[in-house]
Amino acid sequence: MNAILTQEIVFNEEEVLQGLQQYEKEVEFRIQDVIYYPYYFFEFQVSAKSLLKFRGKAACTVDGLGGRGAMVDIQPVFYQRQIAPEQAPPLIINEKEAAGIAEKFVFENASTKAKFVTMPKISEIHRTLFYRPFWLAEFEMADNSPGHLIVDAVSGSYHPL
Repeated sequence: MNAILTQEIVFNEEEVLQGLQQYEKEVEFRIQDVIYYPYYFFEFQVSAKSLLKFRGKAACTVDGLGGRGAMVDIQPVFYQRQIAPEQAPPLIINEKEAAGIAEKFVFENASTKAKFVTMPKISEIHRTLFYRPFWLAEFEMADNSPGHLIVDAVSGSYHPL
C-alpha cells in the first residue's frame, strides 16, 4: 500500500452507475475500479504594475503524466489515503519539470489576461503532489463491442476512453 494525498470522492460507485444509467437506459454499466491520477498543485504570488499596483495569488495544476497546466480557482482540499500501487499510474513528469511548466503557465496566463504595464513577477508559495480519483466504467455497445468511460469522482464529468 502507498500513502498519497488525494481529493475526497464526491460521487461514489453507486451514484456514478445511477447517473450513467439515466443517460443511457438501455445500456448496462459496470465499474471496474477507481484509479488515482497524479497532479501537481502550485500556488504563486503574482505582482506587477497595471494602472494600480497589482498583488495577488494564482494557482494551477500540472498533469503528472502529460504535463498540461490548468488554472485553479480555489485550493483543493487533500486527504491522506492508502491505495494499492496499481491504482495510480507512475509519474512521467517529475516535480522539477512540473514547477517549470507551472511557472510558465501562470506567467503566460497572467500576462495575457491582465493589462499589466510591467512584466508580472511570479514567486512560488506552495507545491503539492496529489491524486484525483476517477472511476473506470465499462459497458457493451450495440454491436457487442466493449466501451469504456472514465468518470471524475470529484466533479462527476465523464469521458469515453
